[in-house]
Amino acid sequence: MRKLLLLITTLLSISQFTYGQNQVGVWNVKNGNIESNKSENDQLGLQYWETIHSILPNDLLNKYVLSLRLFSDGKSEDMGGMNQLDETVEFWQIDLDTADMNIFTRDSIQILDYTHTLIHEFGHLLTLNTSQIELTDDETEDPDRGYLTTEGYAIKGSYLNLFVEEFWKPKLLQEWDRINKKRNKKKLVDRLYDFYLDHAEEFVTDYAAESPEEDIAESWTFFVLSDKPLKSGGKYEKIKFFYQFPDLVKYRTHIRKNISFVPVKYVENFKTDSN
Repeated sequence: MRKLLLLITTLLSISQFTYGQNQVGVWNVKNGNIESNKSENDQLGLQYWETIHSILPNDLLNKYVLSLRLFSDGKSEDMGGMNQLDETVEFWQIDLDTADMNIFTRDSIQILDYTHTLIHEFGHLLTLNTSQIELTDDETEDPDRGYLTTEGYAIKGSYLNLFVEEFWKPKLLQEWDRINKKRNKKKLVDRLYDFYLDHAEEFVTDYAAESPEEDIAESWTFFVLSDKPLKSGGKYEKIKFFYQFPDLVKYRTHIRKNISFVPVKYVENFKTDSN
C-alpha cells in the first residue's frame, strides 16, 4: 500500500505463496466453517476466521476458500495473500501474518490497514475465481481471447476483462508488459515504481501499478472504503467502475456495515511515498 509494498512481490499476491518459518497454524475450512486442527493455537484460528467471516461476504468465501493459514515473519514483511491451493482457480487459501493483522489491536490505523488488506484479498477472489477466469496452457497472450493472467484468460464480460479494456489501453499495457518481463527483481521493482510515478493519477496506490490484477483489487478496495467520487478521470473512474454491478454494490454495503469504522475521504487522504 506504500512503496514498501513494491519491494515485497508476494505481498497481497495471488501467486503461489512462499511460506515463512514461523507458522502459527493451518485450518481446513468446509462450507464456510473452520475445522479444529487440535493444536494449542486452535482458538486463535477460530477467532481469525470469525473476524474474516464477519467482515467479508460469505457466499464466495464458503464456495472457494478451503483453508486458513496463520503465520508470522515480523511486522511489515509478508502480510499474506489469497492464494491458490493448486493450478486451478477453484480452491483457495487465506494466508495472514498475525503480526501485521492483529485482530486484537485497538489502534485505528492498524485496524484500517488490515481491513484494507482483507478487502483487497477478497477482490482477488472476486475477480479470479472460476466464473471469471478460463484456464489455459498459453504462455503468450492471444489478443482474441482477452487479457491473460497467470491463471488463465479473463473471460469476456468478467470484471477483470472489462476493467482492462476500459483502463489498460494497449499502449499502457505494452509499456507495463515490457517492464514486467525484467528478471532482475530490484530493477523490476524500481521500474514498476517509475511506471507508477509516470501514471500516478491513474492509480489509487503505487501497489496498484504492479499489474492489472493488483490494480482491480486495489480499486475495488477503494470502492468499498470510499464514498462515490465526485471527481472524474483517472483513478476516480476506476472506483466508479464497480457501481455498474448491482451485486458488487451489495457487497460494498455488506462490508461497510461490518467493519469497525469507515474512513473519511479515503482516496483523498491515502498516502504513498510519492505524496
